[in-house]
Amino acid sequence: MKGLFILREDRNTQALYAFLKSNWRACADQGKPLAVQVTDAKAKRSTQANRYYRAVLQQIEEQAWVEGRQFSADAWHEMFKRQFIGFIDLPNGGVQGQSSTTLNTEEFNIYTQRVEAYAAMELGVQFVDLAEPTGRIAA
Repeated sequence: MKGLFILREDRNTQALYAFLKSNWRACADQGKPLAVQVTDAKAKRSTQANRYYRAVLQQIEEQAWVEGRQFSADAWHEMFKRQFIGFIDLPNGGVQGQSSTTLNTEEFNIYTQRVEAYAAMELGVQFVDLAEPTGRIAA
């Protein structure tokens, strides 16, 4: 059983209370007790923002060259995660980029802007035909 309650108003807390009151005992009796975790609510980024970021990576893949080589959008994504978000250590001593899914909408927007700026300034990528998540056209 899953439920998500974002507490913005009294009616949200009342709904959470009603849900717990109605279900906790039955779940516990079935050997499946409910667990409650309280965290800050983060807005998930839209599929439009994801599509925009993927379009940015695609143009970097098509235009960017480093020491005579081109790299896939996935390779660029991994590099940008490590450079702009951070990385996690692996058991074998290696590292991988921290997932961009850990970013809220504002952080992801800033991350995407940093990727675009890096690609334009350091790699000479000229972005064309990109519609920003807000509907504006990228410069």
